Amino acid sequence: GIEQEPREDGSGHRTGAMGKIEELLEGSFSRIGLAVGLHPWKSIAGSVLAIVACGYGFTMIVSETRPEKQWVARGAPALEHDEYVKAMWPGNARFNLFAGTCADVDEASCNVLEPKYIQRLYEINARIMNITVDGDSIVRELDAKHKENSDRPWLQYKGDWSFSGNAVPSNGSVTFEGRKCFSFGPFCGKASVLDVFRDDEQVIQTLSTEAVQQAVNAWEDQETMCPLSLASPDSPCFDANCQAYGSPSERQSCRDLASAYCASVCPSARPGDANCKDSGCVQLMALNSSGSMLNTDPNSTGQAPESAFAFEPTKIKTMVGPLEGDGNVAYAKGKYLQGFWAINKNELYCPSEGSVDPVADEWERRALCILGINADPEAEPVLECPPDNLLTFSGLFGRSFGDEFGASIRGDIAKLSSSYFVIVIYCGLMIGKRDVIHSGIVLSVVAVLIVGLTIAGTMGIMGYLGVPNSNLNNNLYFLILGLGVDDAFVLSSEFVRHTTLQPELPIPERIALTAKTGGISVLITSATDALAFLVGASTVLPALGWFCTYAGTAIVFCFLFQLTVFLPALALNARRAEANRRDCLCCFHASPRALDDPQGCCCCTPRLCGDNVLRRSMKAAATKATSDWGQIVTIVFFCILAGVGIFGSTQVYKDFKLEWFIPDNSYVNQFSKINADYFASGTPITVNLRDAPDAFAAQSKLRDLFDYLNSTDLVNKDVVVESWYEDFMQWAVNPATAATASVVFDPPREDSHAAFAERDSFYSALHLWYRSSQGSRFRGSLLWSDVDCNVEGSLENLPLGCDVKQGLMASRLNAELSLSSTNTGTTRYATMTTLRAKIHEMYEGAFPYSFDFLYWEEVGIIDEELIRNLLICGGVICLVVFALVPALRIATWVIICICLSVVETIGFMYFWDVTISGVSTIYILICVGLAVDYAAHIAHMFKEADGSPRERAITAVERIGPCTLNAVVSTFLAVVVVGFSSSYVFRIFFKVLFLVVLIAGMHGLWLLPVLLSLLGGSKEPESNFEDVAPGTVGNTDLSPKSSSSKA
Repeated sequence: GIEQEPREDGSGHRTGAMGKIEELLEGSFSRIGLAVGLHPWKSIAGSVLAIVACGYGFTMIVSETRPEKQWVARGAPALEHDEYVKAMWPGNARFNLFAGTCADVDEASCNVLEPKYIQRLYEINARIMNITVDGDSIVRELDAKHKENSDRPWLQYKGDWSFSGNAVPSNGSVTFEGRKCFSFGPFCGKASVLDVFRDDEQVIQTLSTEAVQQAVNAWEDQETMCPLSLASPDSPCFDANCQAYGSPSERQSCRDLASAYCASVCPSARPGDANCKDSGCVQLMALNSSGSMLNTDPNSTGQAPESAFAFEPTKIKTMVGPLEGDGNVAYAKGKYLQGFWAINKNELYCPSEGSVDPVADEWERRALCILGINADPEAEPVLECPPDNLLTFSGLFGRSFGDEFGASIRGDIAKLSSSYFVIVIYCGLMIGKRDVIHSGIVLSVVAVLIVGLTIAGTMGIMGYLGVPNSNLNNNLYFLILGLGVDDAFVLSSEFVRHTTLQPELPIPERIALTAKTGGISVLITSATDALAFLVGASTVLPALGWFCTYAGTAIVFCFLFQLTVFLPALALNARRAEANRRDCLCCFHASPRALDDPQGCCCCTPRLCGDNVLRRSMKAAATKATSDWGQIVTIVFFCILAGVGIFGSTQVYKDFKLEWFIPDNSYVNQFSKINADYFASGTPITVNLRDAPDAFAAQSKLRDLFDYLNSTDLVNKDVVVESWYEDFMQWAVNPATAATASVVFDPPREDSHAAFAERDSFYSALHLWYRSSQGSRFRGSLLWSDVDCNVEGSLENLPLGCDVKQGLMASRLNAELSLSSTNTGTTRYATMTTLRAKIHEMYEGAFPYSFDFLYWEEVGIIDEELIRNLLICGGVICLVVFALVPALRIATWVIICICLSVVETIGFMYFWDVTISGVSTIYILICVGLAVDYAAHIAHMFKEADGSPRERAITAVERIGPCTLNAVVSTFLAVVVVGFSSSYVFRIFFKVLFLVVLIAGMHGLWLLPVLLSLLGGSKEPESNFEDVAPGTVGNTDLSPKSSSSKA
């Protein structure tokens, strides 16, 4: 039947509401086109002035680089927890993990428990301990960089900084100046197989294979840390009384054995004595000679030194792996060493760089260099980082993600630059003719320059509005490049068409006709994409919302610049062509030739590079596709494609790991693989307890919480759960503890659930334990309500002014999540939420915390946000398409093709190992915009064409198909270059955009014409272009149309 579209009445005016809207839009575009055609330089100058006006906004742009501010949903628990932890425990740790293996032999022959490897690890560790960072130099650099900041918060970094710092006596205790390590009580946080040998140079340098095996296999049997060597067969550390003493007589027996042993192996007991075979004897004798060092309870005589407290030794399999026995001992061989150094994190927030700790960054850079890893080759001073000849290392340091991701991005800059160059060349080839006058190279450069103008205008406006800028906005270049080049193809094609059909019209009137017929096509895609993005900016994910705001605004700018810059450029280019001046060298003339009679350019002759080859080829393809057999094949093929895509879309899952941002060959990825294969260590967490409920009243809850953490599969059972309450109670209920001898317990102290019966006794005993050697390693886990009660070193007496009865302001427990509960994004999110719910249920107000949780929050909401944004985009697309393509049967098929394109793209993402994440969500939304472009242009030209449904479909493909195909190819060329990137972001970018240009391109150029040829309806011919007389194009009463035969 005949398509019921807006018709003209006898006077040439369209009837119906939609017809009036269409007529109004065409008239508006005609007037704009005529104005810019008459005054092209004024239009371009006005556009440049508008960008200059936006320029001040650049100075107001606020860049947001903190992940927690970008990818954590507004109102997410992780945000409140992070703020609480930073307020209560400002000195959080940066764990610097390492793994080492043999460098001198292959993996099969490697045994890191050979003495030479342990000795080399000791030498490397000693060099790392001796790293000194010049904080004064850092302060001077920051002063020079931020002269406008008079507060100088970076003064906290002044002085020299080392891992252990320098011990300074203070108020009867010891403090450490310039100490950068994260402290667990008085001890620096570090762990490695060197702990088995007490970091004792005398012991380590004389190790034998038998001594290594003896120490490693005896390490986990200890209940009390012995300061002497486990590598000696005569060591008293193997005596039962020294492994766990519970009475003064047992303790004295251990000391007698230790004295006899030390008299044999270290008779002088002097530091630095070359004849001393166990430096632990020097420490032990010094402590024995000082009663005050041993006496932490003024009511008793002589307790153990700080090195002899109850402890859980680190599991050997967390330090050496994979472990093998030899028939005599359980642990005889291993291929990898693993450990960590924990340093204190004192960060300042800088808008341009995010949260930074320059001292920690520099310390880690030098430590990595000692391990043979040059983390930042461009940093000053330049470091030489040769690999070790015995051990080769990988690691995961606090700065590693930033370094490796930044290096990957920098490595891809050349690829990105080349992609822009490729697009310029391609546009130059396809926009113009194969002719020195009509080549279109300058127009292609203008098309790309519009991208720069668009980004400049957008950034300026966003600066005025205060919308933060993030790294995601780097994707705007590709989005605007794809949309802008597509629009340029459409407008230039329409201008060539009008010039070919009516060469006698003045240039301004041909520009007016170009704006009239091409403007609505460009408006459909621009309005749809802009509204979809702007409405989608309401998402709860800040970074996604900012990107949508930037993208929607950029699309508006791009559309406006097509009218005010590209159309004037078309007019100026036409003037040059009519003066027979060369395209790139406009000062030189060439022999006259018509637009439709190219004479060849460079190596392309007219016969080899025929200008209409693509148009004729697409017409032939459309003719075959819309034939009976072509329609059958098309429907069958796309039904299969839709089925596979729908299946894949039901299987695609959400997942995200920060490790994916790291290049495949990075030392970080090598460490992650080693850890997953041989150590299975997970994510360290703290369980934070607030001031309410009161710790005394919640004793049973504290014990239940400890039991839960030790029983749940979510927590790594190879790593000790550290609970200050459990250690405190073990000390308190011990009959040998004189300080609690008269304390009342309910249940009694013999019961496994013993608890303090009186609040005052509880807090008095807790503080005594806290400030003594026994509780020293938990000083970083308790924060008293009375600040005078907080101490850093051991004290015999209560600090002056301290009121322990006020209780605790905050406390925390330490644990580590299992690798199996954190191996994917979805399991990480499930683990996090499960722990939150269970811990809150057991201890109201308590919560688990890790800084990594800020990254994990995204996985829980990203699928909902993707669906939400796709639905918003779908609604906006329907509204705009139905408004600007006022033909129900045409607009309906456009919507169906767009929806199929998006669903199939998501479906095939599953088969290409692309998961739903914040990164892929951005690219999917970009793809929606491209899918609209590829379908809407065909639909608009089909509406304009006359004849039977098949004739209209063929005419639409012939007229606008080359432009759409060029947009597809140009977008593909832009992304194919980054397909070889080592960066996860760009690989995902390539995969998703490759799928959309292929799938959406096929739907727009193949499926949609076939569907319209079947169901699009016929249309009777209307007035032709020959009815348009020169000088009447600007008259809005005229609505010139082309017939399909003329086209």
